[in-house]
Amino acid sequence: MRSPAGAAALLAVASAAPAQEEAPQAPPDFLPIASRWFAPGRPVGIVAPPPYVINEPAQWWNSYRQHPLKGDFPILGSEDLFFAATITNRFFFETRDVPTPTGITGPGPVRESVFGDGQQTFLQDDLALSFDLFRGQQAFKPVDWRIRITPVLNYTQLNVEEVGVVVIDPALGSERKKYDIALQEAFVEYHLFDLSDRYDFCSVEVGILPFRSDFRGFLFEDANLGARFFGNYDNNKWQYNVALFNQLDKDTNSQLNRFESRDQTVFIANLYRQDWPVKGYTTEVSFHYNNDRRGFEFDDNRFLVSPKPIGNFTPNEVTAYYLGWAGEGHLGRWNITHALYKAFGEEKQNEIAARGVDIDARFAAVEVSYDIDWWRPRLFGLYASGDGSPRDGTASGFDAILDNPAFGGGAFSFWNTQRLPFTGTGLTQPFSPLADLQTSKTQGQSNFVNPGVLLIGAAADFELTPKWRAQVGLTYLRFDKTSSLEFLLQAANISKSIGTEVFFGTQYRPWLTNNVILQFGASALFPDDGFARIYETDDVQYNVFTNILTTW
Repeated sequence: MRSPAGAAALLAVASAAPAQEEAPQAPPDFLPIASRWFAPGRPVGIVAPPPYVINEPAQWWNSYRQHPLKGDFPILGSEDLFFAATITNRFFFETRDVPTPTGITGPGPVRESVFGDGQQTFLQDDLALSFDLFRGQQAFKPVDWRIRITPVLNYTQLNVEEVGVVVIDPALGSERKKYDIALQEAFVEYHLFDLSDRYDFCSVEVGILPFRSDFRGFLFEDANLGARFFGNYDNNKWQYNVALFNQLDKDTNSQLNRFESRDQTVFIANLYRQDWPVKGYTTEVSFHYNNDRRGFEFDDNRFLVSPKPIGNFTPNEVTAYYLGWAGEGHLGRWNITHALYKAFGEEKQNEIAARGVDIDARFAAVEVSYDIDWWRPRLFGLYASGDGSPRDGTASGFDAILDNPAFGGGAFSFWNTQRLPFTGTGLTQPFSPLADLQTSKTQGQSNFVNPGVLLIGAAADFELTPKWRAQVGLTYLRFDKTSSLEFLLQAANISKSIGTEVFFGTQYRPWLTNNVILQFGASALFPDDGFARIYETDDVQYNVFTNILTTW
């Protein structure tokens, strides 16, 4: 047994021994700083370059480096006030052969045919300057508010071989050059409130604002004067829009807005549900209302666009309602897009029917594709009902409000992109697959006494390299009903078969980004009996175009 004296001696030795050093503490995973933007030693706008970039100062003109003018850093010493400027230029050139009415006093011998030389060239350049000022970091939640302004400078040049086509006065020749400047966006967005801590929210936009009412733009796609209430719910599973537009008129040649009301009111309400009824698929239901009260109107080239210069020449009022169901998504490697619309309402004085008519029309479209490594084959079909009896008081030919569908051949398709003239109206309108007999998609009125159209096709998309993609396709076209065409032409037994179209398009991004996009496309329509009967030719109709899009 150890004595008390021995225990005291051991305690003294232990206390005299040096203390053991504590193990160093690991640094914490996160260090709080006053600001992510103004961290010590990091002035705003100066960041260490990523490892694959040469260590050199960032230039303001270099769109690949972070900069306050691109919304990468806050401005004016704030924590959450950002400004982004975007400059976009679109240069478009096209050569085409389309049916063109014979000039009244054109050069050369007088032609007995209604249609003359269809060779045309078209050039358009749009320079858009977009300025976006907003508060909020918008990475995990919507912005608190936003002000966006986008003026556009436009130049167009059209050359044809017939007079009385580019403008109504034959003395002005066969060439038209026009300049235009317009305000395509000028709106304020304001965040009203949140519905949950997951940033389910409600916001509102007011001004000249862009809006597309469904996945592909089958019924309405425009930038116009209006107000939109929108938001989401339940962890973003639900999205909704309620929009009201007082439509501004458009410039005839540039298709840009001008500050003049066209007496048209459009109301749209839609609701999206993600991952329903299956995961990977989003469904949408919608309601559209279009009240178009446009009276007498001549376009900028002095052609009458309202009322239609056919039938009884009486101003018309269109009141149309649309109920719709659309969806887009995938099941494994299968992809599907579809839309189904029912149109009803009335036209007070349809020019073709020469009376008031009740609207009863239908529309359906579907596209199915399958992903196979670097390419995607797809099948597509579109149906717009036609009117089988143009004078019976029921208008069953489907027409949209202001469509711009990315469907089928899209921008690479002759049928989808060309205006085909027809007895003072247009059988088709640019960037619309509908055969609706409108005078103008942007300046005329929807018309529900029309032949309708059936479109069936197949195509394949190819991701050839990360920079280069292409598509090729084939489409068969026919009218749903030809009664309205036969009535206007006073011709019997017009075939429903329009023809077969082939199209090709390619896109190249030389820098692997969207700062420079080069597009080339070509399509050809091989007419069948219906087209040949209307336009007195079975020659191949075609268009070839180049599109260069640059963005900073």
